[in-house]
Amino acid sequence: MHMHAEVAAWLSYPLQLHSSRAFDCDGFTPEQCEYYQEKWHFWYQADHVFALPTVAFFMCSIGIFIIGHFLTQLSVLRKKRDSSSLWRKTIAATRYLAYRGFHIERLRWNSAPIGLLLLAAIGVVYFFCMDLVPQPYYWPSLSYGHSPPLATRSGWLALACMPFVFATSTKTNWITLLTGVPHEKLQFFHRWIAYAFFILSLLHTFPFIVYSIRFHIMVEQFTQGALVFYWTGIVAIICQAWLTFASHSSIRKLLGYEFFKASHLLVVVVFIVTLFWHCGATLTSWDYFIATAAVYVPCFVFAWVRTIFEHGTNQKARIYVEDNGLTRIEVPAKFDWALGQHCFLRFTSFGIHAFSSHPFTICSLPEFDGQSTATFYIRHQRGFTARLYNYALSRPGVSVPVLVDGPYGGLDMSKFDGSDRLVVIAGGSGAGWSLSFIEEFARRSLPWMQRDAPLETISSEESKPALEKGTNDSSLARSQSMRVILATRDTSTRVWYHNAINELLRKYSLDTSAIEIDVQVYLTGEAERHSDTHNPSTSPDDSTASSSLEELNIEMDNKDAKGGSSPDKAAGEEYRGRPDLPLIIQEETGKSCGNGDSIGVFVCGPGTMQHDVRNAVARANLGILKGSSSGEVYLHTESFDWA
Repeated sequence: MHMHAEVAAWLSYPLQLHSSRAFDCDGFTPEQCEYYQEKWHFWYQADHVFALPTVAFFMCSIGIFIIGHFLTQLSVLRKKRDSSSLWRKTIAATRYLAYRGFHIERLRWNSAPIGLLLLAAIGVVYFFCMDLVPQPYYWPSLSYGHSPPLATRSGWLALACMPFVFATSTKTNWITLLTGVPHEKLQFFHRWIAYAFFILSLLHTFPFIVYSIRFHIMVEQFTQGALVFYWTGIVAIICQAWLTFASHSSIRKLLGYEFFKASHLLVVVVFIVTLFWHCGATLTSWDYFIATAAVYVPCFVFAWVRTIFEHGTNQKARIYVEDNGLTRIEVPAKFDWALGQHCFLRFTSFGIHAFSSHPFTICSLPEFDGQSTATFYIRHQRGFTARLYNYALSRPGVSVPVLVDGPYGGLDMSKFDGSDRLVVIAGGSGAGWSLSFIEEFARRSLPWMQRDAPLETISSEESKPALEKGTNDSSLARSQSMRVILATRDTSTRVWYHNAINELLRKYSLDTSAIEIDVQVYLTGEAERHSDTHNPSTSPDDSTASSSLEELNIEMDNKDAKGGSSPDKAAGEEYRGRPDLPLIIQEETGKSCGNGDSIGVFVCGPGTMQHDVRNAVARANLGILKGSSSGEVYLHTESFDWA
């Protein structure tokens, strides 16, 4: 084909960014010439016909999210009580699409929400129609050239995907800036666009093989004129296969995060270089490499610039191991952050691990006086987290150098502020994540006049009467209530969690009777069996708290007698068995939405827990859509393993 002759033409001086579109009908009959120049057949305009519409498709999809983000911000300015029924139902319908998912028990697989599945289905239809509907797939003879129409279409469709694969891959990115969708949520789009990119690349590759075999020119193609074209294509498709399949969560976990990250970056470099060579300035192919660099490089550089100039390179982190086995990392913070945000930490003194950074959610809040410490709680697995755990176990409180990148993500604080009822659900190591929500709620219980005061003033004995009076002042912002649910299979976590909550309440001179908070710990697995040996009469279905709280308080008192003052009372109730989360959400929405109130549900835990909560909140929004209830129900999810 014409492309083969021009593969290396860009190497000559002067450098050519685009190849020529000049075409004549030499060698064609008038009928053949007319057929060849039809819109869906013409090789010399294929980039305009197939690649540009693909760019437009992605840009329109992003535009929908930009409009949605704008309308969401606009709704924040509207008074909640003035929201019309139509507006409330529109929001409920959008949230239903954003939350409702499916679970396949046999595969232990949770689907993406319906809204994202619909968007993916639209993408499938688009690529199917653009690639497989036009005819023919192959030229009837060699006189038309060596590039089959199916291969040409697929190649340009694939190349147009590349900038968007890279645009959704970075922590700081333009799409997040314009749409408000955090980078961890964009991973869904990053992976699915990468799947489309790879499948289209295969549809570009195989027609050349079929065509060469059909006309007996395979050996010629690999040994003569198309040598560079074929071999660079083979290397590129192998690299792309690795990038696509090794990114699957099951393979990523098997290989280990550090190996995945290092190999991913290395193979990406090889892939880009070989694909760049493979395209060889054909028509406008290099424009897509320029676009990729334009959206990726500034975001990549910005993260490093911010790490160096905002956080510095001399940061030190202190590492401890909690009684329940969580690794606690404390980093003196020179930055501010919001509830639910996370940072990427790069520990530079751990050998090869210095080449990878790991995302951890911040489980504390900035202090009033600016002397803040960002606290992270980590449940060690394999690889780096296991090494960090063992290191801290043998050297409690050890100080290690760390590079901080962030903060990123977090929840929409307007949804937290605007919710009358807050439901925080955590599973396992999500216990640490939930502490920042409890602290934020405790702060909101302080008098407005003292919320910006130094913490030592707030905690002083002289301020307690004013605080107690202030927390019951009806002139303050409307009251909120919070329900916290923790499900854990670790017997030591229940003690640690109650201690941590009581420490937070003491920090702000509060107790459970001063604020509307209900903390419930559900013991599952090993913790439930251990509890059974001491209290066999309690059923998981009972609505009353387990009497093992008395035992818990004794454990806490004994523990604190060794290491300091003991809390006045354990903050919460204890149950046995897994919480019935759909029923809990139904009860909460039934009580609050029936009165026109709004509920904010925040969950961090395993996939099954998030699936149950997502669908329960989706059903609540479906009820609002049908008019059976009023109010609003918002959901924020935090995944363990999105990275």
